[in-house]
Amino acid sequence: MVINEECISCNACIDECPNNAIYYPGTEYELDGKSNPALSEDHPYIVKELCDDCKSCVDVCPVESIVD
Repeated sequence: MVINEECISCNACIDECPNNAIYYPGTEYELDGKSNPALSEDHPYIVKELCDDCKSCVDVCPVESIVD
């Protein structure tokens, strides 16, 4: 799952994700006990290693900016 440039940064997907795989823009994420730099400074982003493709985020996205 990827959040594309159509994202309006409403952040609805962040609260919806049961795996905490979606982060605010510019926010570091933790994986395997290691801190990693943000994958996007412009809009929320999905850490693929934490995502299980449940598509909960897709259901709440008002602009359909989350794609496979």
